[in-house]
Amino acid sequence: MVNRPIAVFDSGAGGLTVLRRAWELYPGEHFIYGADSQHFPYGSRSLDEVKALFLRFLDFFMTQDIKAVIVACNTATAAALETAQRLCPVPVIGVVYPGAEKAVKTTANGRIGVLSTYATYKSGIYRRAIAHYDHRAEVVQWPCPVLVTMAELGNIETYQARLAVRECLNMIFPQNVDTVVLGCTHFPHMERIFYEEVGERARIIDPGYETAKHLPEVIGPLLSGPGGSIQFYTSGNPRDFNRNSSSLWPNLAIASKSITWTPDGYELRL
Repeated sequence: MVNRPIAVFDSGAGGLTVLRRAWELYPGEHFIYGADSQHFPYGSRSLDEVKALFLRFLDFFMTQDIKAVIVACNTATAAALETAQRLCPVPVIGVVYPGAEKAVKTTANGRIGVLSTYATYKSGIYRRAIAHYDHRAEVVQWPCPVLVTMAELGNIETYQARLAVRECLNMIFPQNVDTVVLGCTHFPHMERIFYEEVGERARIIDPGYETAKHLPEVIGPLLSGPGGSIQFYTSGNPRDFNRNSSSLWPNLAIASKSITWTPDGYELRL
């Protein structure tokens, strides 16, 4: 198990926030990152469609001798986590429940705000996850699809991004939330703006970070020394993915391979 990679999946570059946290904590591990960029964004798709798209990537991951899968996409977690856990012989970990647990432990007044994609919002998965840890907690949700597209394109430090973040927060703060869950892995790309706009009004929860910290509990001790690696695959245009992802993670050289689906499985190209 030591040298086998951990797969990380997202509809695009949002899951890089989860991968980055895991890489910071466990730089001796090997990771495979799969981005279904061809079908981005997932938030406007049906959960059945998202499930089918994710399970296709799961089949690919299973050919790579992985030891675990992180579904670093809240919408895909809502759509396919339980199915993937039944089908997959290795642990499959979603980002929702670790974030929900941290939110319940953090809130003082029991009022938790959740910002997400529309599909995650509609699925009700955060209400169920938070109720799992505390049925008395009240959940205030709001979908923020514009932030997903902005983050995917690297628009994370602009005045327009700040206004969009402010507008989303203004939809939940009138209801006295004291904890804000970034319920889409694209949102932590705008972490600085979120912290500045939230200020002292609430605590911010990054489910991706909580998921990364949770990994050893699921798959055992992970390597914190050097020596790890990351491989990137995208169903979209590799040059576009490399450019946008490098702007979001400037200190990492990102050279993805293209993955396309065929009747017999898949094909990889540089």
